[in-house]
Amino acid sequence: MSGLYNSIGFLAAPVAFVLRGIHHVLAMVFGSGSGWAWGLSIVFLTISVRILLFPIFVKQIKSQRRMQEIAPKVKELQAKHKGDRETLNTELMKLYKDHGTNPVSGCLPLLLQIPVFIALFRVMNEFKPHSDQFKAAFGLSKGLITEGAKSKVFGAPLASSFNSSAHLLSRELLNGNLIVVRIVCVTMIVIMGGSQFWTQRQLMSRAGASTDPQQAQIQKTMLYVLPLFFAVAGVNFPVGVLLYWLTTNIWSMGQQAWVIKRMPPVTPGGGAAGGPKGKGPDPKGPKGKRGDGDRRDGGNGGNGGKDDGPTGDATPQVQTASAPAAVATKKAASGRAAGSRKNKNRKGGRR
Repeated sequence: MSGLYNSIGFLAAPVAFVLRGIHHVLAMVFGSGSGWAWGLSIVFLTISVRILLFPIFVKQIKSQRRMQEIAPKVKELQAKHKGDRETLNTELMKLYKDHGTNPVSGCLPLLLQIPVFIALFRVMNEFKPHSDQFKAAFGLSKGLITEGAKSKVFGAPLASSFNSSAHLLSRELLNGNLIVVRIVCVTMIVIMGGSQFWTQRQLMSRAGASTDPQQAQIQKTMLYVLPLFFAVAGVNFPVGVLLYWLTTNIWSMGQQAWVIKRMPPVTPGGGAAGGPKGKGPDPKGPKGKRGDGDRRDGGNGGNGGKDDGPTGDATPQVQTASAPAAVATKKAASGRAAGSRKNKNRKGGRR
């Protein structure tokens, strides 16, 4: 983890540059050392990152929908190659490739956020005194570092964390209150974990249970492990980092609800429900007529069998069911005509 932390260090300078630019604009409104200026700078930085990742998020949703569509085929392969893990993996990879999807793609937006998250973590870690001295870092001057570290969000300095020492929170350094800091940190951690859980659960309930063990395991990991990870690790995060992650989770909730609301649910083995592939049987039948069960009654269902027209599905069944009746009617008419002629002949004979 330390290697990753150091290797992504080159992103810290661009993140600090964007943060400084946003703060410069907000400082004109709230003042340079204001908690509103620095807090909203982190919020707007988060939103900027999420907007850049929005196309990838849409791609993630579509990939998960394709996974749901091919779920029956995945299940067939699992039954066919049960006990042959190597062949099953080969066939699954081929299936994913043919349909342009991959189970790992569901984690792509999160994976792409991690470098930015670590870069911001490094920047925010500089918003604290080193050997009781504030220092310039990543293009941020000593004055900006000092202002940002001491600025407060909900009464807690941005550089403070749940585990901050009393010395760090002293009047000479951050000038914060330990109880207030811990209340703010716990509240933000709980909301952060809850929003993470709700967002993933919302996505899973929309897509349905996955029949692919790998995909199901990824979903369960994101549903339960990530909120737990943030709850445990969050006690070491500065308030500024907690604010970043809380903002991105709340943004994710709204963004996901907006996107999936405009995408119809997926029918496993077909397309979107209501589309050409996923269209199920219509209980009323086409053109407002009843279903097949009524059409088998000789055309009595569906508007009483009227106005079906040449395109109505009931027409062939009506003709087929009426043919025996027409033959019987014709025979009865012939019988009556024959009887009438016999009666006339009998009368003629009497005369």
